[in-house]
Amino acid sequence: MSVQVLSVSTRQPDVAYTVLKDLYCPHQRLTLATASPTFLCDLRATDAGDLGADTVRLSTGVQCTVAPVDYLLVTTGVVGAGRYDVGGDEVRIGAGSVFRFPDDVPLTATWDGIELHVMRMPRTVVERVASERLPLGAHGLRFTGLEPVSPAAGRAWVRLAHFVSAQLADDAPTAHPIAAAALADLVAAGALATFPNTTLDGVLVRGPGYAAPSTVRRAVAFIDGHASLPITVTDIAGAAGVSARALQGAFRRHLGVTPMAYVRRARLEGAHRDLQAADPTAGDTVAQVALRWGFVKPDRFAAAYRQAFGVPPSRTLRG
Repeated sequence: MSVQVLSVSTRQPDVAYTVLKDLYCPHQRLTLATASPTFLCDLRATDAGDLGADTVRLSTGVQCTVAPVDYLLVTTGVVGAGRYDVGGDEVRIGAGSVFRFPDDVPLTATWDGIELHVMRMPRTVVERVASERLPLGAHGLRFTGLEPVSPAAGRAWVRLAHFVSAQLADDAPTAHPIAAAALADLVAAGALATFPNTTLDGVLVRGPGYAAPSTVRRAVAFIDGHASLPITVTDIAGAAGVSARALQGAFRRHLGVTPMAYVRRARLEGAHRDLQAADPTAGDTVAQVALRWGFVKPDRFAAAYRQAFGVPPSRTLRG
């Protein structure tokens, strides 16, 4: 997978407008105005698969009006200050503030020397993650609030934003499709847990339908043959011929694990085989193997590997 990085630093408002318009509002209306004689826009935008993660710095006195966006767009304040005006309501922003851009009304933003982390992804990714991981299906998924459901949820999103930004600062990890897909799913799940939405309303739906053991066998065969790819529960369910919720229930009933837990185990097995075949004298490393199999955090990979195989991955590599 190719990681696309766009870096722009300009003191020309018309150049900044074109860049911001193309990146955030290619099909929606955007206006940009500034009264500052020292205008500056610094932008680093990274696209890794479905996930976009950016760092944006703007000088004082910048105002921007954005039409409703048709995708998930969340800003996290790093330094500086500003405000968002939405439908007559004003939201103050600064370091640690978390805000989801509305998808139903325009927004006017006023920034004063601010730096923001920006997360963006298609709504379809969020809907898929909702259908795979939550008791409610994705049908009719709708976000109902622009700010986190609680201060704790906001702090959790800030940690997530910093983690993802750090991962994308070096594009090597996300060049691996599995790692990039895992980061995108992590952000989607974080958004569902952070912002008010219909999956948090407590409405119950019917449990997953019955799936026979043969269904699980088809799913397992698909996972074993595709664990090196960024497969999702939806992909596995499609290969097995059942819904994602039915697959979840079948795995718990017949194997005692979730489908993604089985995927992680299959990827650990793949990493184990690669480490056995690797040659440290030729420059092969544990980190390279871990990333190849979608494990972004080396410490978590080492802990999971030791639990699965009883030795640290470095011993297998040297062995």
